[in-house]
Amino acid sequence: MRSTFKLLFYINRQKVKKNGKCPVMGRVTLDGKVSQYSTGLEVEPAYWDADTGRASTDGRKDSFDSEKKKELVRLNDALSALEAKARAAYTENVDSYGFVSAEIIKNAVTGKSQVKETLLALMDEHNEEYAKRVGIDRTRHTYIRYLTTRKHIHNFMKYKYGMEDMPLRSLTMRFMTDFTFYLSTVLRLKVSAYNDYLILLHKMTRLALKRHILKRDPFAGHKIEKITVNHRYLTGEQFEKLLKAKLPTYRLCHTRDLFVFSTFTGIGRADLANLTEDNIITKEDGSKWIHIARQKTKAECHIKLLDIPLRIIEKYRGEGKDGKLFFVPQTSSLCRNLKMIAEQCNLGCHLTYYMSRHSFATLICLNNGVPIETISKMMGHSSIRTTQIYAEITNQKVSRDLAVLSETTKGKFSLPDDGMPSRVFKCGNYSGWKKECKRNSDNEKIMRTWKEE
Repeated sequence: MRSTFKLLFYINRQKVKKNGKCPVMGRVTLDGKVSQYSTGLEVEPAYWDADTGRASTDGRKDSFDSEKKKELVRLNDALSALEAKARAAYTENVDSYGFVSAEIIKNAVTGKSQVKETLLALMDEHNEEYAKRVGIDRTRHTYIRYLTTRKHIHNFMKYKYGMEDMPLRSLTMRFMTDFTFYLSTVLRLKVSAYNDYLILLHKMTRLALKRHILKRDPFAGHKIEKITVNHRYLTGEQFEKLLKAKLPTYRLCHTRDLFVFSTFTGIGRADLANLTEDNIITKEDGSKWIHIARQKTKAECHIKLLDIPLRIIEKYRGEGKDGKLFFVPQTSSLCRNLKMIAEQCNLGCHLTYYMSRHSFATLICLNNGVPIETISKMMGHSSIRTTQIYAEITNQKVSRDLAVLSETTKGKFSLPDDGMPSRVFKCGNYSGWKKECKRNSDNEKIMRTWKEE
């Protein structure tokens, strides 16, 4: 069903200018909602016909001449052009998006810089602004995620609805549900892969709320599906294999050393690439520490350098450029190298660079008795709950802790002697339990009677 659309021109008689003219105003009424604007035109009140919404050109006034008539005709032509523009905007929005508002028509008529009221237009505006902040306080990786999200949403709307774009006001929870189904079935993405796209899509509707384009969030109440993540780390045996392996090329040796450095320090790939000589602090006792603010959270990390990390720094001193401590390849190159290293060492796992950070928390620190509060500080976490994700409790630590518990509780507790004879039962094979219970019950009655007497 099409909307009720009306367009009216009138003059504001309360604002008479020095030249005796009043401004001509436009009013758009759509489904009972009104939006008014100034056309930028003006006319004397005596020449305005309120019934037609145009200037009168019939020469009723004594001073009416040919020049005046031409001026009024030009005024009416301009108003007709504005009306045609409004009706074209109405038709285009209804046919293309299935949605239109009085505000949209007003913006189309006035030609002002209008608020982006469609999803992809808002995303394009957001991405343009985001691109200008890349390298300042935003990362290129996240910018690429926004561009990829935009591409998937555009392809989804063409696939599902046959539309190039969609008004923000027409979004519903069904859109989010259908988009999720599209990502998981048509694109065959895993939950961990498409959750980011859903989060960024929801961010657009919250942005529209802040700009007062939407009055309510169409995706309010939507919950991202949580999945159990297996936080992998190297065992002691795997780490020994990695350290002792004789790798055939310098490239693999270099990647292995960077991985080992991160395993002993807990520094991720991005922070390792930003590490400089200025981040190495020597304390009064001669120990060397890394003082660095994490790129991701800006949290301060203070990490003591053990023997192996210090030897790796000396091994590659002078290799980094622009004052950097190391030359760190791109993540894709590191992943390829680590895959080859895992095969060379027969680790039996899919080795990723991020596993070094997990191994630092679990293998290096937690297994050697470092408190989780200290681990949290070294890893730059703002909450210990975050650290607990990395610090997996290994069987080795469980065994060690329970051995301590066994020694602590030994001799503290004892089993009371109830005087009952020992009997070995076989489940379901002892048939005399009813007679025994009845006999015990009778004995109790006899004892109570005897006591009363």
